[in-house]
Amino acid sequence: MTEERLSSSVGASAPVAPAPTGAVLVESSDLAPVVADRADRAPLGSPQADAVAAVPTEIATLSPLEAVDQDSYPTSSRTGEPKRPALVMVAIVACWLSVATTIVAFGQWWWQAAHIPTFHASARLLTWTQPDPVSALAITLVLVIAAIAVLMVAAAGLVGYNAWTGQRWVRVAALICLAVTGLSFLLTWWFTAAMAPLAIGAALLWLPPARRFFDAMAASRTVTAPVHPTTGVRYGPQPMIGRR
Repeated sequence: MTEERLSSSVGASAPVAPAPTGAVLVESSDLAPVVADRADRAPLGSPQADAVAAVPTEIATLSPLEAVDQDSYPTSSRTGEPKRPALVMVAIVACWLSVATTIVAFGQWWWQAAHIPTFHASARLLTWTQPDPVSALAITLVLVIAAIAVLMVAAAGLVGYNAWTGQRWVRVAALICLAVTGLSFLLTWWFTAAMAPLAIGAALLWLPPARRFFDAMAASRTVTAPVHPTTGVRYGPQPMIGRR
């Protein structure tokens, strides 16, 4: 009896606390309404979760990269790189023709140098020095001739490859490589003939269409300004998902 009176008196005097509403929205001046942490623990399907789902959220994305201005230079639909003009392609073919001519010249010289009767006539350098075919001087001169042939092949190949990739400095390199192939005058006319296509290719690379192509390739390789990440990105469980 005493317990019943005590409980009835307490219930009459103390007000009943309202049930917790759950989700609390916080207004921000520059963002959409943000759901408080207590809303993350709202069960799915509850009014609190529905309130969370109704809050508009903005997906943070990176800004698109700016297109590189290439002065409206035509680009390839297959690679996206600037198109190589026909003049540059002719220069590239001329450089590789020089490589092929040098290889043929080296084979022709090697065949003559391998036979004693034609050893001294196989190259001008051997004709001028007249070394004994089995002497150390003859071996040294043979190695020098082989080294010149390798330099000629490497020079023409360097120009041809870098002209294809659109390196701007290849125009100056073509003149330097052409001077290197001038060593062919120490060998035979076959080696000297390899200078002609390389000289044509070097001259074509200095024409305006080739210059515009190299400028466009250099512009396509220009590094754009770094994109700064968007601030204020919320990581972890999102309000719509809730805590599992």
